[in-house]
Amino acid sequence: MNKSIYLFLVLILSSCNDWFDAQPQGNIGEEQLFSDETAFLNALAGIYTQLRENTLYGEQLSVSSLEFMAQNFVPDDEISKSLTAYDYSTPENQKMIHDIWRDMYNAIAACNKTLEHIIATEIVFNFTGQREIITGELYALRGALHFELLRMFHPHPSVAPSFKGMPYMTTFGSETGPALSTGELLEYIIRDLKHAAKLLYKTDPLFSAYNNSDEQPGKLSRKLRTFHMNYYAVTAELARIYLYKKEYQQAYNYADTTFHHIRQMNPSYQVFYYFGPGKYNSDKSFSREHIFGIASGPTGLTQVAENMFGERQIETCQSFKIIYPSAKDTRYRDWFQLKANTTDRFILSEKFSRESLLSGYTSTTSETKELPVRIPFIKLGEVALIAAEALNELNRTNEAAEWVIELQNNRDIDFIKDLKNTGTLTKARLAEEIRAEYHREFYGEGQLFFFHKRMNDTQLIRYDGKQFDMPATKYTLPIPANGLSVN
Repeated sequence: MNKSIYLFLVLILSSCNDWFDAQPQGNIGEEQLFSDETAFLNALAGIYTQLRENTLYGEQLSVSSLEFMAQNFVPDDEISKSLTAYDYSTPENQKMIHDIWRDMYNAIAACNKTLEHIIATEIVFNFTGQREIITGELYALRGALHFELLRMFHPHPSVAPSFKGMPYMTTFGSETGPALSTGELLEYIIRDLKHAAKLLYKTDPLFSAYNNSDEQPGKLSRKLRTFHMNYYAVTAELARIYLYKKEYQQAYNYADTTFHHIRQMNPSYQVFYYFGPGKYNSDKSFSREHIFGIASGPTGLTQVAENMFGERQIETCQSFKIIYPSAKDTRYRDWFQLKANTTDRFILSEKFSRESLLSGYTSTTSETKELPVRIPFIKLGEVALIAAEALNELNRTNEAAEWVIELQNNRDIDFIKDLKNTGTLTKARLAEEIRAEYHREFYGEGQLFFFHKRMNDTQLIRYDGKQFDMPATKYTLPIPANGLSVN
């Protein structure tokens, strides 16, 4: 990485105030920071790198805090106990919440700074469509990251539709906009994502078959598009958001569009697809099903998982065998193992372990390299469940069932298929099975808590198997005391 871009990344990761006011050593100004196409690629890479920090998806928003809040793990210390009790007032949890807020807005600020320059630049990009791709990814990230904040820091719109808390940041700098309502924020988010989809449509390398010219220095690699907010990651995110809004037809339309990649692309050129039973080998996180996932270094998520499940031996919730009633389930077989010296205690030992490697993403003429486990952001299983839930709510239960059947076929189970074959499938029964799949499919990924929030669940099953009342207020994290300063 060249010196000016390294400096840019140091600046964006430090503070939101006056990042570019002071001239650094060598008197490098902004116009020099973004003086060529490589500068924009490096700035974009820096944003993805920031997302894998422990304060964000490298720990707190994946396998750690959100999973304790979903009651998926048995707490083993005071911090995890406070999270399972939704006590956000402890010093440790206040810091965790502040860090999430700050670092997410810092990533958004980096998107805005890079967008300012790529929109204004007169630089001629070397590869056709690459300027549109980078710009589209930046708009997509800005929208998606705001939605992640909204899911955490705003009540669900069905609970408090007029709540105002977050700003929507579209410019770089220390000045923030006004606090907006959930509805206003969703309008901005959808606008950014739809604009990203227009920029990425057909320009994204995913739309073309692979050829050797894809592997040119400085050209975005088709094989690595699922490490980026690609076109189908945008449509998947829109499906997620419209389901959140309970706009079921739109949610289904975008979910169905996401599956076009599988239906329309020759299997040899698909970059995401169901990775069925018997095909996983060392890829225990099922990365081929990630529509967008965040790269993690060897000391990233794998080290966190090693600490949680290797050293601390954190157990799954005591209703684990109810969640996975079939030992045939590929997730049960590939992700978990019995805790040492027990007969009924399980740990999530394999899914994010050092042995879970991503093969086939990178290669040279002499060898194929393997990458460390990747952090899933949005994947096929969720999009299938979005389509199924949306169709079921539209009273198209038989169509909805096919989406779940396809998912379960690739997990080596046939619960819905059996119900459909015996004529005992109902809308209510399918809704129960969709709920069950949210428990099974996303273990360790930080998604179940948001499902409970979206469903306005007033009662949950605690990690010890006991039922408890869940106040709606506990689904919403408190905005940090310094609020809209986002520093």
